[in-house]
Amino acid sequence: MWQTIYKKANNRTTREEIDELLTSLEDGDCNLSDDEITVKVGCFIPSQGCEGAANGYLELLAAVSPLRTNITQNLLIIALQPIYYMGYEETESLCQYIAAVAREGLYLNNDQQKVLSDLATQKTLIESAFTMLLQFEKTYQ
Repeated sequence: MWQTIYKKANNRTTREEIDELLTSLEDGDCNLSDDEITVKVGCFIPSQGCEGAANGYLELLAAVSPLRTNITQNLLIIALQPIYYMGYEETESLCQYIAAVAREGLYLNNDQQKVLSDLATQKTLIESAFTMLLQFEKTYQ
């Protein structure tokens, strides 16, 4: 799964596919597995810039996570990658970045802001996801 995500240049997810995914999840008729959803989100490129990509992935996490809680950590790993590329490496700074997106996210509704605000307080989860991200970076880059 992670190798596919890291080689996304050959297998990109389109905005239309993300919109279809979100609609099917909200309607309760999504028949994709957790791994398939993770790959779909991971192969999406919300922006060519790190900040836009980080914000886009966090917004997707906030929309998908309440509907598929089993993949929150996987979605967090995906969102942390561009944040890491911007130079954030300490758990506290990662938490602060997520909290800032929760407050200032342009496309977040109140429920999604709450998801990210709550996530920003889960230091153990963020630290674990970041550790996994670093392992994937070594393995697949």
